[in-house]
Amino acid sequence: MTTKPLLTIDDLAIHYQTGAGPVQAVDGVSFDLAPGEALGLVGESGCGKTTAAKAMLRLLPPNGLVPKGRIDFAGRDLLNLDPEAMRKVRWDEIAWISQAAMNALDPVYTVGDQILEAMSAHRKINRKEAWAHAEQLFRDVGIDPGRLSAYPHEMSGGMKQRAVIAMALALDPQLIVADEPTTALDVVTQAQILSRLTKLRRERGLALIFITHDISVVVQTCDRVAVMYGGHIMETGPVREVFASPFHPYTMGLTNAFPTLEGAQKELISIPGSPPDLLNPPAGCRFAERCPFATQHCSEETPVLTHVGEGRQAACHYPEQASEFRQQAAKNDTWQIAGERLGEQVQGAGSLERRMSEIPLLEVQGLKKHFPVEQGFFEGFGRKRQERKVHAVDDIDFELREGEILGLAGESGSGKTTAGEMLVRLQDATAGEIRFDGKNIATLKGSELKAFRRSAQMIFQDPYQTLNPRFTIYDIVAEPLIIHKLAEGDELEKRVVESLERAGLKPASAYQERFPHELSGGQRQRVAIARGIVLEPRFMVADEPVSMLDVSIRAGVLNLMRRFRNELGISFVYVSHDLPTIRYVADRTAIMYLGEIVEVGPTDTLIRERKHPYTQLLLDASPEPDPSVFKAPLESAGEIPSAVEPPNGCHFHTRCPKAMPCCGWEGRDVATAMSEWRIRGGELHQLAGVSVTGLSAQLALTEEATEAAARDELQAVLSAKHASLWEAARVDAQDRCLLVQFDAQQSPTRQLIAKEHEVACYLYDPP
Repeated sequence: MTTKPLLTIDDLAIHYQTGAGPVQAVDGVSFDLAPGEALGLVGESGCGKTTAAKAMLRLLPPNGLVPKGRIDFAGRDLLNLDPEAMRKVRWDEIAWISQAAMNALDPVYTVGDQILEAMSAHRKINRKEAWAHAEQLFRDVGIDPGRLSAYPHEMSGGMKQRAVIAMALALDPQLIVADEPTTALDVVTQAQILSRLTKLRRERGLALIFITHDISVVVQTCDRVAVMYGGHIMETGPVREVFASPFHPYTMGLTNAFPTLEGAQKELISIPGSPPDLLNPPAGCRFAERCPFATQHCSEETPVLTHVGEGRQAACHYPEQASEFRQQAAKNDTWQIAGERLGEQVQGAGSLERRMSEIPLLEVQGLKKHFPVEQGFFEGFGRKRQERKVHAVDDIDFELREGEILGLAGESGSGKTTAGEMLVRLQDATAGEIRFDGKNIATLKGSELKAFRRSAQMIFQDPYQTLNPRFTIYDIVAEPLIIHKLAEGDELEKRVVESLERAGLKPASAYQERFPHELSGGQRQRVAIARGIVLEPRFMVADEPVSMLDVSIRAGVLNLMRRFRNELGISFVYVSHDLPTIRYVADRTAIMYLGEIVEVGPTDTLIRERKHPYTQLLLDASPEPDPSVFKAPLESAGEIPSAVEPPNGCHFHTRCPKAMPCCGWEGRDVATAMSEWRIRGGELHQLAGVSVTGLSAQLALTEEATEAAARDELQAVLSAKHASLWEAARVDAQDRCLLVQFDAQQSPTRQLIAKEHEVACYLYDPP
């Protein structure tokens, strides 16, 4: 990095014109970016970070105006460029990686054609040379160049996001702006993409602006950070220094709201309130209303960014008291000061003591859920039609105890949400038993099923989609009581009020007559929780209940679950791919992979021992917000296979670094090995192509190939994938082909390796 800035934002203001007046989305923001530097823009939804980034590319909507400020890039003020000059800057000098990769790709063009289109829009290119460049870009981002001919719908979410990154790199820009590029991805895919992006940035000397609400991602990928709130920058500086010793109370609240794998027992902080209305922003510090340390001075005068250390700035009137503030900000009681001011309950975790019964409340045995795959009319025409199905959940066993939180962890597509929905009978099981108080609920119907649902409730991922927009909050929470005829009149109102206040919506009278759209995301999720607990259920399934919430309000929802476990004795099945939050709330954890439970045990033991290689992968992929922790970048770990045709043997063997010859290698792994060989830039001189039939693979030989040379090349390709793949293969020569065969293998069964700790892995099978 050089000292001369590549980008300088000076006193930038951006307003959105509305019928009610201008919304001051960004108000006087200033920062620099050096060549090759990575800057994280962090803050809650609505703080102005995406708006500021879009202004750099002049991508604001028609009602977005820039009343003041400068955006100097490479010696030019981008705000003064005419539209044609600005088009030459976009993609050629500044590239954009959007949040939703599917929306960034045209569904009717192949991905390769779209990358070529981006190049040809700016430069005169030879198609053959451009295609070769696109192939190299795909190798750089870890995709087989052969996938250039694929359409977006034929690629997984992770591959689509990699393709968008390749497109952004096509013209070797000086700056990449990445707007929440990994938000919609699971933790393993996110880690691989961040690792690849960081590597490419350093190799090419690119500058990066990374927009996110996730401070753990910024800690692991950025050099500096700017913390935004209410259209202002509250604090900026070297990323690890800012989060290790923050000067602004808002930054302190954010860092204390994030769970870590290392600090499992540390109580999370819930910041009360919500960001200010930028249609009528407050006169003083934008954070004053939610700040426990605010004074009259804070409400009257806006603090300016001042130097508080080498390379560090903070917009706070009291930087000299930062050390004292940090100590106090680590307690929920401190934030209750602001909560009382706002009329909102700050949700602490209550007692950290885990009072768990040994009595099983729910027993799951041999549970399966298969979904039939619809086939076209002509599919299989002229031959026997083969029934295909998605093995969403494939023979799992576990139990949930009274007063326990059981974490269910795994990547997207592992089957955890489907399993959770079956527990409350939102999905019917294909096979197996779910015994609640000794009765198999999988077969319940009519009045018996209705009675069971009084004892089992579910909290969904998106609270806005699960609350009736035409109902008031009172009607939403009262509805379950009315359906089950449990209360009416004064008793109904009493129970609704009690449920709302238990969920942290105090006083209930301030929320009862409001509608869902009038509440913040965190308040809506609390309404969903209140609706669930109003029936006083025995257990609840929480499906990613905090994944769509801002950092500052996630902590309150997680603390609420712990309080309900301890104070009301409610059991929870907590579904998530986020192991730090699972460690914070869960007593035991079950790790799911492709429809199977591969490891289960006490949460602390499972995370400390991490016996299954997949558990190790999840932990390696989990970003760590603690600035004192340096995690090695996660190299290529592949993607979860299709659940329509699960792998032979252990389902994880295709990605496992410890796989053995007995783990279930098959013909598809040979095809994958050849694809990965091409990604690494390897050439094939003896082997022409591969076709897979069942567990076998047939490889055609080139015209000049000899059998011995082809075997040697095959050994090199398979060994590069994994040494045990070549050991497991049986290779025979047939009519200018090599036939590679493998043995059928069953999935490993769970073995008890320590008290309550079970693992399904051939590494732990008894002799």
